Amino acid sequence: MKIIKFTLNIFILITFLFLSFSIYEIATFSSKYVNKPYISFSVKNIRNPKVKQFVKFIDNRYSYIYKNLFSNNNNLLEVLDRDTLPNEVFYKGKKNNFTINKNKLNNNSDSWKRSHGNFSSNRFSDLKQINSENLNDLKLEWVYEFQEKPIIDIQANPVMAEGKLFLPTVNKSLIALDAVTGKKIWEYKTKKHSVARRGLIYNKNENDDNSYIYFCANRQLVSLNTKNGKPNKSFGNNGIVKLPQICKVAPLIIDKNLVITTFEPAVEIYDLVTGKVKWKFFLKEKYNENRVNGKRFDYSGGNPWGGIAADYDRKIVFISTGNAGNYFNGINRPGDNKYSNSIVALDLTKKKKIWDFQEVRHDIWDLDIPASPIVTTISHNDKIIDVVVAVTKLGNTIILDRLTGEPIFDYKEKKVETSKIEGEITSNYQFIFDKPKPFSKQFFNINEFSDTYKKSDEYKNEENFIYGFFKPVEENKRLVMYNLHGGAEWMGASVNHRNGMLYINSNNIPWELHILKETKEFSYNNYVSRFYRLKDQNGFPASKTPWGTITAINLNIGQILWQKPFGMHPNYISNKVEDSGTENFGGLTATAGNIILATGTLDNEFRIYNSKNGEELWSYKMKYSGSNPPITYSINNEQYIVVVSTGSYNLNRGYPKINKLGNLIYCFRLKKN
Repeated sequence: MKIIKFTLNIFILITFLFLSFSIYEIATFSSKYVNKPYISFSVKNIRNPKVKQFVKFIDNRYSYIYKNLFSNNNNLLEVLDRDTLPNEVFYKGKKNNFTINKNKLNNNSDSWKRSHGNFSSNRFSDLKQINSENLNDLKLEWVYEFQEKPIIDIQANPVMAEGKLFLPTVNKSLIALDAVTGKKIWEYKTKKHSVARRGLIYNKNENDDNSYIYFCANRQLVSLNTKNGKPNKSFGNNGIVKLPQICKVAPLIIDKNLVITTFEPAVEIYDLVTGKVKWKFFLKEKYNENRVNGKRFDYSGGNPWGGIAADYDRKIVFISTGNAGNYFNGINRPGDNKYSNSIVALDLTKKKKIWDFQEVRHDIWDLDIPASPIVTTISHNDKIIDVVVAVTKLGNTIILDRLTGEPIFDYKEKKVETSKIEGEITSNYQFIFDKPKPFSKQFFNINEFSDTYKKSDEYKNEENFIYGFFKPVEENKRLVMYNLHGGAEWMGASVNHRNGMLYINSNNIPWELHILKETKEFSYNNYVSRFYRLKDQNGFPASKTPWGTITAINLNIGQILWQKPFGMHPNYISNKVEDSGTENFGGLTATAGNIILATGTLDNEFRIYNSKNGEELWSYKMKYSGSNPPITYSINNEQYIVVVSTGSYNLNRGYPKINKLGNLIYCFRLKKN
């Protein structure tokens, strides 16, 4: 008996010590979190591989049991609730707000100090030396060729300050070029990280004569001296701050606050001088170990990969967020997934969230908000209103009051079909924005197949295919819709702050999605998704043209003024269609010279349009397509336009025979008299 008691006590002691060690392994303490408990628990923190394996095993078993016991009841309740719901709910837009506009937009004519132009992310230039009247005199000034083999496209606007262009290369470096001659001044190389994937920022130090470039390189936040490209030794560890997750988006600087977004998902604010974390805001509704349908809330947060903009005077930043993971399967993230597919406003001074607005609830279609919000001012109903604008994959232009997050124009919620997949609890309602009208096609229907598509009759079989407004995918059926490459892309829009005009390039490319029962090697979800571009027998998108467009929208009245096809498919042979438009991943930059600088189409053209009517005024055939919006700047009273021509990774994957990755930068200016 004594031996049994002794053995039992030893077992209890060992179990207690193991559990204590496990809790210690997964626990973290921090006082810098704004909306998260000081003490949090995560498997990611576990350093011991055997402990991590054991915790994952327990987690998987718990998830399976919980989901099988309770998921059916949850679905039953969801169906019962819907019987009493109205088909539509209407909301009046904000009509009578008046805001004194003091926000400076930093549209410095001489420079381009941040990717997307400035902290408002409006990508507009007040320069007008190059304008709609003198484009015949616009000539190529210089071309820079990267010497290394391209492994990726450059998705970031170059930055111009102090007479230098700062931009990432097609490999793993960041370079500085003379902005007048295109000659390389210095180069900063990383050992293994691609740098400044989607942007960087310039900042002049107030305490000394130095200025610095800040950017993200995978899991690093880097600060370099602009004069020589050397690391800023006072920032972090010899110019580098290690990040908890990958960061690709251009940082934003307000006073001594350096703001970044990561894949965590979180918004992180660092001290500009030291690189130390000041505070964080997590884009998740829950942070504890509570489970719904057997899953943690770790998957429900919004990934803020779209970008950041700011109201500088008020010290408010605006973040756009993507969808929660898994993109096409939400079984592991029940509920609306607050902060995903949203615009979130944070007060840097008070260290708190002001408001958030969600466009798509419980997204299972990859309909995220892909681009940075834009801070601007409009004149509406004889009132001056400070607003923040978001463009989306659904083709929506969402115009929100900057201080409250309320839409300016009327909108409504429409009752939608809920998922039939076991454990998938989708939302009862989704939003419809009637003003402005969508700038791209939103939901595919069988009448949108191209006349030349030989399989279009097959797709009319409703037993095998699904079409329509927020239709959830079903087993053994394929959903056709504009999602991955529909509507806006990461580069977003350009907004003229002088008159409230927005210019946006967008895609109308159909994709096919189907969902299958998951195989044993997947431990968390019951289903796995498959998706691909829907093409015809000739390799063209299987939908009617145009496949890409440029649209002008008057934000003051919420009205589309004009829309034009953007680009010409290189292999499109037809005497009936003049402009097919193409899938595009470059972007637009508007200027005070009444022109729009545009690139990113399959035909590799750099085009300039009349901003008043959309007329194409000028074009230049590049060797590769553009992969980010052009920039413009002035040096010694001479205006320059720079276009990065490195091909497009997305276009290359979809059209490898047409689009190649490249290594060129083009610079243009008016010919000398």
